[in-house]
Amino acid sequence: MPFAESNRDAYMAASEHVLSIVDKMVAVWDGGPSGGHGGTADVVDAARNRGLDVTVVWPEHAARV
Repeated sequence: MPFAESNRDAYMAASEHVLSIVDKMVAVWDGGPSGGHGGTADVVDAARNRGLDVTVVWPEHAARV
């Protein structure tokens, strides 16, 4: 990746690359909005926009801490 440092643009670019080489996605995600560009919600949206099969896993009673 052409990024000198880890940042939100780098996160999204890396995720876009992964999405370009997979057929399905499993996301451990609470369904909430992204905490910033390149967050889980953005990646799930990008996967769905590509027509990928997306499975979201979030156990009942799980919580962010």
